[in-house]
Formats: sequence, C-alpha cells, structure tokens
Amino acid sequence: RSKASRVPAPKRAPGCTVTAMGVARRSVVGALVGVLSYAAWVVPEQLQPPPGVETWLFFDGVCNLCDGFVNFVYFGDSARRVRFGALQKHTDLLRKRGAGRYAEGGEEALTTVVVIQGDQVYVRSAAALRVLAVMDQPWRTLSMFYFLPAAFRDEAYKLVAEYRYKLFGQKEKCMAPTGDFKKRFLEYDPREDLDVESPFKKPPKGA
Repeated sequence: RSKASRVPAPKRAPGCTVTAMGVARRSVVGALVGVLSYAAWVVPEQLQPPPGVETWLFFDGVCNLCDGFVNFVYFGDSARRVRFGALQKHTDLLRKRGAGRYAEGGEEALTTVVVIQGDQVYVRSAAALRVLAVMDQPWRTLSMFYFLPAAFRDEAYKLVAEYRYKLFGQKEKCMAPTGDFKKRFLEYDPREDLDVESPFKKPPKGA
C-alpha cells in the first residue's frame, strides 16, 4: 500500500488526559468524603453506652495533659454524662471492676486513661474516643476515628503517654476540684456542701 493511501491516526485533544485525571481525582475525593460523612454519623451512635449507664473516666491525677483533657470534657459535656476520678484515688474500685492493673501498684499503673461503662472497661485510644462519643458536638464527631485499626490508634496513644510528663509536666499531687466541677467526681459527697459555714447559722452554745 502506498504512503499516499495511508489514513493518519486521529489526534488526541490536548485537554483529554488532564480532564480524565481531574474526573478520577474528583471521584476519589467524593468517595472519601462520603465514607467520612457516613463514619461521622454512624460511629458515634455505635459507641453510645446503654441508656442510663454512666461513663466513668479515670485519669492520672498528677499529669498536666490528663488534667487538661478532663477540663476539656467537663466543658464539652453539657449533659453531664461523664464522671471523673483520679487513678490514684480509686484503686479498690478499679480492682472490683477488673481494671486494677492500671491503678497504682498494677502491672500497667498510670499508663492509660480508663473508661468504665457499666461492666465494660476501655483503655488507651478506645477510652478517649468513647468519651468523645458522649460529648457535645462538634467533639462527638471526632469519635469517628474509632474505625481506624486499634493497633495504629494505640501506638500513637502510647507514644504520647510515654512522653507526657516531659512534654506537659506534672504536679506533686492530684487536683483538688471545686464548685460545680467537684460534683462531677466519683468521690464527691453532697454532705460536704452542708458543712459550709452559713451566715445565718447559730453559733454553738458557750461561743
């Protein structure tokens, strides 16, 4: 066949390849957004404790980072679903609930926050994410990261926990909460408020 009879191949428009890549990229981004949106709606609901079950958050009472997290939860939990307790003050309670290894004197003492919901015990990243799940929005949405592999989540948690004193410092003794904050702690006794001196209280005889 002569050269004159050959039909030239059609030329590809310059923008075709770029357009195809753009469509593929938008498809991937759209799929990712869809997955995250679904997780943000479904995961927090799946992490809710049964109705009427409180969330108890135990933390290292001398750790500044832990104290900061507790304050964050206090202000972000308007429904008052979370109660607090220092690991150092509730050794017996933790042992009774099957979490004694994380209390003082345990094999993994003070290495993680501990969350107890009914008869369920959660530690490390699972504990933190379950606390977020019962908080107000937008913090509740952050619990969607529970869908990430636990091994990956916990390695990140352990890294922060190992260096928390060096990075954030520590106190000599556990915090002494006051006011309404004090009422959110497990050791709170309402009778303590009755001991507050009243200006109308009659002085004892002989005073």
